[in-house]
Amino acid sequence: MNYLLTAVLLLTSLQMFACKDPYGATEKAAADIGSSIAGGMKTVDSMRVSGLISTAEESSILGYLEFANTGDKALGTCAQQAHLAGTKPGSLTACAQTFSTALDNPQELALIKVSNPQAQQQIQGIISEITNGVGTLITALGGS
Repeated sequence: MNYLLTAVLLLTSLQMFACKDPYGATEKAAADIGSSIAGGMKTVDSMRVSGLISTAEESSILGYLEFANTGDKALGTCAQQAHLAGTKPGSLTACAQTFSTALDNPQELALIKVSNPQAQQQIQGIISEITNGVGTLITALGGS
């Protein structure tokens, strides 16, 4: 898993494009975050297959990742609606902040329980990659 590389690539591309094309940067970030979520789902499945987590643990983790994936799709929809409405200042940032707030939902996060410390560390890395991607987007948009 290459969480740091993904975050660095996302940050670099967002810094290059966000000020010139905030909508395009938001759409790119949503696509990258969606890819990270899909990769996380595959990783979780392989962790279950290898015995690092139980079927019940896999189910709870996938539940959170599906929740995150729904939020990511909502980010894309919100960005598209803001773009079509003329992208008023702060509208794209508001879309990303709404997604960020949803990801930090304590009820959703509480569903993730993993008994294996090695697996817990990997799961935290997956979740951090997603939340860091959204945080990077918010920073790069700078209020757009």
